[in-house]
Amino acid sequence: MITCSAPGKVYLFGEHAVVYGEPAIACAINRRISTSIELVSSGKTRVDAMGKRLNCNSEEFKYACCAVQTVKRLFETDFGAEITIRSQLPSRQGLGSSAAVTVSTIKALAECLGIELENEAVAKIGHQVETAVQGRASPADTFVSSTGGVVFIEQTTTSHLSPLNIPIIIGATGIERSTSDVIASVARMKQKYPSLVTDILSSMGDVTRLGKQKLADEDFVGLGELMNINQGLLESIGVSDDALSRLVYAARTAGALGAKITGAGRGGCVLALAQDGNVKKVSQAIVMQDAQVLNAAFSNLGLQTE
Repeated sequence: MITCSAPGKVYLFGEHAVVYGEPAIACAINRRISTSIELVSSGKTRVDAMGKRLNCNSEEFKYACCAVQTVKRLFETDFGAEITIRSQLPSRQGLGSSAAVTVSTIKALAECLGIELENEAVAKIGHQVETAVQGRASPADTFVSSTGGVVFIEQTTTSHLSPLNIPIIIGATGIERSTSDVIASVARMKQKYPSLVTDILSSMGDVTRLGKQKLADEDFVGLGELMNINQGLLESIGVSDDALSRLVYAARTAGALGAKITGAGRGGCVLALAQDGNVKKVSQAIVMQDAQVLNAAFSNLGLQTE
């Protein structure tokens, strides 16, 4: 049996815009998903996760199952597998659980089959899987989950940035949502108002490029201000909701330097940055909004075999 694990992620800037070729900055966190795989002679693939054990003809574990089919197609092989997934990430909450499942499954399968794949190659295959499942997907999620650290991505170009040397606070609404549904809603809005939405997405790209420089300078006040601007742009394309907005403004009122959605939105999580002295106050403000604060920190550790 081979076990591989990969981190979740948060977006500092650029979710949704990155799907349309604008840049984004995402960073890995120290909450991970591990996937254990054993090849079996039956030829069937079953997945055990979240208290369920199902065959791969089920829609329940579509990322892992699509990863299996993609590996079979790319490497012209056939096999059956027992897949066990264990997660420290809430699913469907915008923290990159689908990308972490996808890349850890691909890496573990490759190890089982004796195929050597570098982490960046796993990320590219993982992007194919997420695109197949979601209809449209950013390469940022699978790249940061494969390589760890803080990642700047613009179209097909990726680079690692300086570590994020400030505490992060993740507030989880507990509201699940479908990434593909939210992405599709933005696509419909763009189709209805093409020039307007294109300009909004372009502005998100400008914010991200400025954020890259603020991060390099460790100007965390400026970084927070840009996060707040990014949040306003996300709200303008309809991906926020009342629960998320309440968390964002509660965090800011309590002293967060910046707070915004992380991930697709319409449920899921918000990300806040705060200086050490304000972390407790910001966390308490989020809890007062009937949300959960997830204990997490920036991580340099990407995909690994355990």
